[in-house]
Amino acid sequence: MNTTKNTKQKTIFTLAFLMLLGFTINCQITAYFNYGVFNVPKNNPFLETYITIDGFSLKAKKINNKYQNSVNLLFTIFKDTNIVKANKYNLIGPFFDDTLKSPAFIDHQRYTLPNGTYTVVTQLTDNFNAKQKPLITKSIVVMAFNNNLLQSSSIQVLESYKKATTITALTKSGYDLIPYNVNYFPESQNELAFYFESYNTDTVLGKNKSFIYSYYIETSNTLKKLDSYGAFKKQTTAAVNPLLTKIDISKLGSGSYNLVIDIRDEKNILQFQKKYFFQRLNKAIDIVALAGFDEKKTIADYFGSCNNTDTLKMFVECLWPIANALDKERVINQATKKDPALMKKFVIDFWQRYAADTANPLKLWSNYYKDVQQVMALFKCGKQPGYYSERGRVYLQYGPPNQRSQQFAEENTFPYEIWQYYRLNDRSNNQFFSNRKFVFVSKMLGDDCYNLIHSNMRGEIYNERWQFEVTRRNNNGIANPDNTIPAGTENNKFNEIYSNPR
Repeated sequence: MNTTKNTKQKTIFTLAFLMLLGFTINCQITAYFNYGVFNVPKNNPFLETYITIDGFSLKAKKINNKYQNSVNLLFTIFKDTNIVKANKYNLIGPFFDDTLKSPAFIDHQRYTLPNGTYTVVTQLTDNFNAKQKPLITKSIVVMAFNNNLLQSSSIQVLESYKKATTITALTKSGYDLIPYNVNYFPESQNELAFYFESYNTDTVLGKNKSFIYSYYIETSNTLKKLDSYGAFKKQTTAAVNPLLTKIDISKLGSGSYNLVIDIRDEKNILQFQKKYFFQRLNKAIDIVALAGFDEKKTIADYFGSCNNTDTLKMFVECLWPIANALDKERVINQATKKDPALMKKFVIDFWQRYAADTANPLKLWSNYYKDVQQVMALFKCGKQPGYYSERGRVYLQYGPPNQRSQQFAEENTFPYEIWQYYRLNDRSNNQFFSNRKFVFVSKMLGDDCYNLIHSNMRGEIYNERWQFEVTRRNNNGIANPDNTIPAGTENNKFNEIYSNPR
C-alpha cells in the first residue's frame, strides 16, 4: 500500500468554469470528478484523476484582506476489498477579493496501476466549514492494456492546452493539458479540445506505415455524422501516437452528441474507433434556426419541407409530455410506423388543434421546441432522449421549476432532487395550479436517470411515504403505516428541503 501520511500543499490551476444549470441549488460541496487511463507500452499503465471544485460551494476564509478556499481530499483505490493506493492532502484555492467571485479550481493526480478492475473512492471535505458533510464519489476503473493489440487511452477533453515550458503532472507530448471535467458544453464553450493516444499501431499495422486519424462529431441518437465538425490527420505508426486537437462547436446547436475518433489504415479500412458522449446547450443557434419559422406562412409549410425520417420521428416523440391520452396513443403509433407522410400529417394536425383559433401554431411549436432542445441537453438518461426522461417530461409538461434543489451525496440517501413551482400551467390541458412540488430520485449508480417518486400535482404519482424511497437501503420503521420518516435520518435534509426548497 502506498500511503501519503503527511498532508501536502499543492499549487492548483484556476479554471473558468460555468455552473451547469441555471437553477437555484442547495448549499453543499459541488465538485466534478473525472479520470483517464493511459499506457506506456512495455511499461506500467497509469490512471489519471481530475477534480474540479466549485468555489461558490465552499466557505471562504479571510487571509490578509483576501479570501481563499481549501478542501481536504482523501483518495483511495481498492482492488476487491484491498486498498492498493491511498492519498490524503489539502487543495488550496487561489486568493480572490470578492466572495461573490469565488473561483473554481482543479486537482490532477497520476497513479501507476497494473491491469485489473479497481474501485476509486474520493472524499472531499471543506477545511473551513466543519459542519459541512463530506462529498464522496465512487468510480469503477478497468485497466486492460495489451502490447499486441491496437488500443487507446481515454479521450481526455480539455479546458485548454499550451506548449509546455517545464515538465509537470499536466504535461503530455510536450503540452500542458488543463482537463475539462464535465461532458456538458454550455454557450460559453465554443471549442471542444481533446487529447488522445493510440498504442501499438506499429505492431498491428506495421512499422513505418501511414495511417489516418479521423475525428468528427455525430448525433448520439441516430449516429449521423456531422460533416462540418471534424478533420483528419495523417501519422506514421509507432508505439504511441498522440493526437491533440480541437473542433469549433460555436455553431453546434443544442443536443446530445458523440465525439468519434477513427483509426484507418493505408487502405482506408477502419481499424479502431473510440467515442466520447457529450451534451451541448446553444440557445443562440437554436433561436437562429427557429427564426426561419417566421418565413414560413403556415405550420404545414414548415413541417411539409422536412423529409428526414429521424427528424420527423423526433418531432412526433417530443410531443409526448404535452399530449392528451388519445394523442399519446397516436404518438406511439406514428413513431413506430416511421412513415414520413403520416408523421407530417400528425404533427401538423396536432399543432393546429393545440393552437385552436387563439394562437399561431407555428409560434407555439417554435417556443416548445426551444424547451425540447433545453431538455435534451440537460436531462440525459442513458440513450433515452431527454423528453422521455422523468425530469424532461415534467419540465416540458409544466415548464421550468421556480426552485430546484439537488442533493448528490447526502448521508443515507440516493441522489435526489426536489422541484417547486409557485404557479404552473399543465400544457397537456392548459390548466393552472399553484404550489406544486416534485421529488426525483436516482437509484442506479452513474446513469444519471432520475425517477419521479412523489408529487402533490394532480394526476402524478403520490406517495406520502416518499422519504423511504429517498433513503438508501433504510426501511427502519416502514412497517408502521403512520411513519413517514425512516429512523436514523433525523439529520437529513429532505423534509426541510421539501417544505422550503432552495
